[in-house]
Amino acid sequence: MHVQVFIGNASNGKNSNLQEVHDQLIAVGNTAPIIQAGAYGEDGLIEILEVRAAAGQREVLVEGCTRLQILKVLEWRSLTEDDPNFSDLVIHLARQD
Repeated sequence: MHVQVFIGNASNGKNSNLQEVHDQLIAVGNTAPIIQAGAYGEDGLIEILEVRAAAGQREVLVEGCTRLQILKVLEWRSLTEDDPNFSDLVIHLARQD
């Protein structure tokens, strides 16, 4: 599993870095809706990531993460590093402003 974290304003002047990743995925035919982290607590975010991975989504985008949510995802990554179900999962997290 690879976790990419965007911190700060996470933008290049026009679009957010998360939106850029989203646009790139769409350009190659992958649909990856952006999860709004504010709708979930730390454990709820992990649950939705697990659901998305189990459904076959290999890239997951999450917007508006708190520091605690990011830490929880990083902790979850360390707990699942030997699980082949998550080996090719890429999670993009954008910290809330």
